[in-house]
Amino acid sequence: MADSRIYEDWLAKARTDLESARILFEHGGDYATVAFHCQQAIEKGLKGFILKSSKQLKDGHSLIYLCRKASAYNDDFEPYFKDCAYVNQFYIESRYPADVPETLSKQDAEQCLSIAERVLALCE
Repeated sequence: MADSRIYEDWLAKARTDLESARILFEHGGDYATVAFHCQQAIEKGLKGFILKSSKQLKDGHSLIYLCRKASAYNDDFEPYFKDCAYVNQFYIESRYPADVPETLSKQDAEQCLSIAERVLALCE
C-alpha cells in the first residue's frame, strides 16, 4: 500500500492521533502510549506540511529530521527542534518491552501533548 500524496490526508491522520492521545491521557491510559501517539501526530503533521510545501513526500520517522525539513519552508519550526527531539525518544521505546522498564510520568505525557498541539498548529 502506497502512502497518500494528499497533504490533507496526513494532517487529518495527525489530528486523529492527537485526539487519541488526549483521550488516553484524560481517561488514565498508559502514558507511554500517549507519548507514542503524540510522536505519530507530529510525524504525520510534519510530513503533511512538507508535502504541501514541496510536493514531495519525505520518508523516515525522525521528528528532528522532519522538523528541520519543515523549517526550510517556514522558519517558525526552528524553535521546535529540541521539543521534537524530546518527543522523538518515545517512538520505539514506548512500543516494545524493555529489560529495564522505564515508566513515563503524567508530566512527560502532558509535555508531549503540549508539544504535539503546538507543532500541529504550525502544520495546518
